[in-house]
Amino acid sequence: MLNKNGECMAGAGERDFGRNFITGRIIKIVINFFLYIFCMSYIFPFVWLGYNSLKDRRQFNASHIALPSNPGFDNYLTIFSGNDVWVAVRNSVFYTIFSIFFSLIISFLLAYFISRYNFRGRKFLYMFFLMGMLVPIHALLIPIYIQFSNMGLLNRYFTLLIPYVTFALPRDIYLFDSYMKGIPRSIEEAAFIDGATVNQIMLKIIFPICMPITGTIVILDFVGTWNEFIFALILNSKNALKTIPVWLSTYQSQYSSNLPVRMTAILIAMLPIIIIYLFFSERMIRGMVAGAVKG
Repeated sequence: MLNKNGECMAGAGERDFGRNFITGRIIKIVINFFLYIFCMSYIFPFVWLGYNSLKDRRQFNASHIALPSNPGFDNYLTIFSGNDVWVAVRNSVFYTIFSIFFSLIISFLLAYFISRYNFRGRKFLYMFFLMGMLVPIHALLIPIYIQFSNMGLLNRYFTLLIPYVTFALPRDIYLFDSYMKGIPRSIEEAAFIDGATVNQIMLKIIFPICMPITGTIVILDFVGTWNEFIFALILNSKNALKTIPVWLSTYQSQYSSNLPVRMTAILIAMLPIIIIYLFFSERMIRGMVAGAVKG
């Protein structure tokens, strides 16, 4: 079919389609290029720390950017030859595991009864925990220190578990409750008819269904507990109770003139977070999206 100028309209349509296709491809390439540059700006500091930890002070002073000409693990041997880092790792692992364990159990039980049962004060209890998410945690540092000092709770192995679990509960309860609201009640009703108890329904039916959001909660609690610094510094002043962030602050001041050793210490402190992110980031995103959709 011809237009007023005598051109084939089908051919013109094909040319327009070709121009639009090329334009779309160019736009995608440009956008992806800037996105790759943006991602590299985040990844490069970790890579920079990694290969600079393999340098000695002479190589680092010669060039901060260049790759190590003679890589070695002397910085790691310097750090791990001392006893302080092992004490800090042990304490951080202890606080992280037990705070996640207690916060997971308590938040799951509370979220189950809040989302599944109607009782007097239910909305008040739910709003009470939601308000906990609005409280600036470190604004409570001085009152908590005074209260713990009066009760004799400072410088004990379980001292940090109390604030860690308490401050994790509002977020964990909210995530569990949002996810459970999307689980059909017919599943529980069928289990009741088959003779299942409340405990069996919670542990054998509801909890396995909540595994995606449980993984998200574990990751968030792990990152928050492992990186926590202020409470670990103030509430536990004994060297035997230092965590990784507190050890890192004292270690950097001790080796203030030896930057490669300081970078190695920073990398060691960050390594568990990096590993957790690489292996569980997809699970975390899937759990958050599932919780948001179900809520």
